[in-house]
Amino acid sequence: MKQFLIASLAVLAGVVPMMAHHSVAAMYDDKKAVNLKGVVTSYEWGNPHVYISMEVNGVAWNVELPSRVELRRVGWTRDTVKVPDTITVEAISARDGSKKAWGRSVTLANGKKMTAITTTAVPVTKSNKPVPKGPDGHPRLGVEPGQMGYWANPSQTSMFDQAANVKFDSEGILANIGDAGKVAPFLPWAKDLYEYRQKNLLKDDPMQSCLPPGGPRQFQVPFGVQFIEQPDRKRIFVFSGGANRNWREIDTDGRPLPTADDGVANYFGNSTAHWEGDTLVVESTGYNERFWMSNGGLPHTDTLKLTEKITRPNYDTLRYEVTVNDPATYSRPWTSSWTLQWVPGLDPEEYYCDDNNKDGESPAAK
Repeated sequence: MKQFLIASLAVLAGVVPMMAHHSVAAMYDDKKAVNLKGVVTSYEWGNPHVYISMEVNGVAWNVELPSRVELRRVGWTRDTVKVPDTITVEAISARDGSKKAWGRSVTLANGKKMTAITTTAVPVTKSNKPVPKGPDGHPRLGVEPGQMGYWANPSQTSMFDQAANVKFDSEGILANIGDAGKVAPFLPWAKDLYEYRQKNLLKDDPMQSCLPPGGPRQFQVPFGVQFIEQPDRKRIFVFSGGANRNWREIDTDGRPLPTADDGVANYFGNSTAHWEGDTLVVESTGYNERFWMSNGGLPHTDTLKLTEKITRPNYDTLRYEVTVNDPATYSRPWTSSWTLQWVPGLDPEEYYCDDNNKDGESPAAK
């Protein structure tokens, strides 16, 4: 892992990668506001981002916007912008000085102003229903027969030791880089790597190349997760609503975890689980090193072992707790936890990271 770290830093020091689903802060400077008035030459309604190309005083500009999933929530449709309308865009400029901008609002040809400031939070209404039970008497983590629903709106945007008092923005960037050492009990090399990722505004995040949200990150990314329970086959599937509909399998038949020689290292590990009362306890090993454990860039090695505890204390809430044990990365095991909200009556919204991938792959993901 240390050799990988040195090689990665060497590559990234000379490269400013263009990402498929990137950190906005990494590519755009919120202190460099720009107003663009011009003629629309194209409008691409897709994921992971919506794009408007426009000609401004004879100069071609590309305006990037959030995903169509997020824009729909604030009133956008695939017909909101039309070629060759004249529009005005309030935006922030690209850090590299190119004719690219991140849109914050668009004033249409008819004078209507459309906000492009969105949130990944899904509007939900709380219920007073009892916790649904499965045929084995344990809480259902997924939907009841004949219904729809999934879990979204994580209460934390990043992952940190439960004893810490630190703050992050919506992308997992620390409010104060000086708090990096409080996030987790890092070994020195791991703290250096975490700080590097933070200071570079997460620009080398493997998810920006549409790789899966491995480990606990599956429960913190936008667009939610969905449990599919198969008690007759003694297994549970967990599907990610975002990325590319990635999924993991959790076996509940009592089998032991595979050995390092038998298992195949992957993004979600090899998982077995059992119930302790109303809590599903999941043990997982066999992770590869090609993902970040959290939105903020927490590192790990292939010695990582996770213990997850998943409970449904009420109909509307899922509580997720994870204990990280990676002696090659952290000086001791540590625990983090957060909650998610139940979104009833819906399946995860249609989102595929590669729908409109205009940018190259991150070197860190190769």
